[in-house]
Amino acid sequence: MKLSCLFLLGCLFSVQIKAQITLRLNSLPAKYTPQLDTLFVAGDFNSWNPRDTAYRFKKNAQGQLEAKINSMQTTLLYKITRGSWPTVEVAANGSDIPNRSSDNVPNSLITIDVVDWSDTKNTHTSQPRVQILTSQLWLKSLKRYRRIWVSLPAEYQANPTKHYPVMYFHDGQNVFDAATSFTGEWKVDEAMALLEAQPGWEPVIAVGVDNGGGERINELTPYRHPTYGGGKGELYAQAIVEDVKPLIDTLFRTKKDVANTAVGGSSLGGIETLFMGYRYPNIFSKCLIFSPSLWFSDSLRQYCVAQPQPVTSKLYWMCGTSEGDPDMVPDMDTCYADLLAAGMPANQMKKLVVTGGTHSESSWSQQVKAGISWLFTPTTTAVKKNESQRQSPFLIRQSEGQIHLQTNPESLKQSISYQLVDLSGRLLSIGKIGKTETEIPGPTGPKILLISTDSAVYRLLIR
Repeated sequence: MKLSCLFLLGCLFSVQIKAQITLRLNSLPAKYTPQLDTLFVAGDFNSWNPRDTAYRFKKNAQGQLEAKINSMQTTLLYKITRGSWPTVEVAANGSDIPNRSSDNVPNSLITIDVVDWSDTKNTHTSQPRVQILTSQLWLKSLKRYRRIWVSLPAEYQANPTKHYPVMYFHDGQNVFDAATSFTGEWKVDEAMALLEAQPGWEPVIAVGVDNGGGERINELTPYRHPTYGGGKGELYAQAIVEDVKPLIDTLFRTKKDVANTAVGGSSLGGIETLFMGYRYPNIFSKCLIFSPSLWFSDSLRQYCVAQPQPVTSKLYWMCGTSEGDPDMVPDMDTCYADLLAAGMPANQMKKLVVTGGTHSESSWSQQVKAGISWLFTPTTTAVKKNESQRQSPFLIRQSEGQIHLQTNPESLKQSISYQLVDLSGRLLSIGKIGKTETEIPGPTGPKILLISTDSAVYRLLIR
């Protein structure tokens, strides 16, 4: 009898050991779930470890994200994370949610809908073109993870063979979206959309690199301050060059050369931008320097003056008269003048002092479009020279809900197709052109018509 009881208990114990449930993610926040992030389940079965690789979600044969839980507990408590508690799931209104609870029934399947993440909650203001690429990029020189944002040109998906310049921005939290910003955003995505609507503009990929929070002063200052410390700007710059840029160049169609690579920032990010332009003149040829905190250390000015001047680079300086520090504009003027004296060409730098300009994202957002525009000199393309319609292979007429595209007989000898996209890059319509006049349906408002022939791609702004 004892042997039978022991055998039965052993069987029950064996069943408990093998008990397994499957968690399947049914839906995730569309804005934002970073495409490169790994998702985890943290619970009372793994000491609430938010980055336990034994409990990470993996794709099944159908491409669905699943995690397996093996536990002897009768009830399981858990939450979904993206590798840390600051990235844990939250309710639709941004508030914390209670721990999820499931009975530990062997071989059961539990589907989960994640409605928002803690680090990107609140009301979003970014355009659809903006995505968070990852919040888990390991910066080797700084030995910490970092969140990376990307804003692609509206035409990016419609031009699978085209490559684009890239501009990197510090303080990525504040670049695209008020929901993640400190006190407002730069509206870089809106600025890029406006620039793309201008004739002759070559679209630019914008990349935001989050600051390190409590490490911001350390990371965005190349030299130490006797009171505030800092001085790890060299390591941060190294991380951009060795970790961030290679990732962007690998995943996106970029123009990797120095002539097509820019960097920009404000305040401490302004002085870090200036440093990076002189420390890596073979990587960054365009620098957007807003409200530079040159007071932090005069060593930066001395360093730049002592270097061979990057005479083919372009530096755009901007500062306001109401920054809160009376030395901001004079410090900028002094550094600017010293670089001119050291041999930096006057036509490669531009300086703007904004009357009433403040030390704020609101002020910087009003100037960012002009700064980017000056740094990236627009190039003239075939489609931008069609002021004389006789020289253009296409004529455009627009009526309510319709775009009338007329082609000349010569162009009809080629295979012609079109794509109509809005300024955020969303595809509106697509088709072939095979007669002298084609009617293309399209909503009112600004949009971009991309026409592909055997020999060229034409990009026309439709207002």
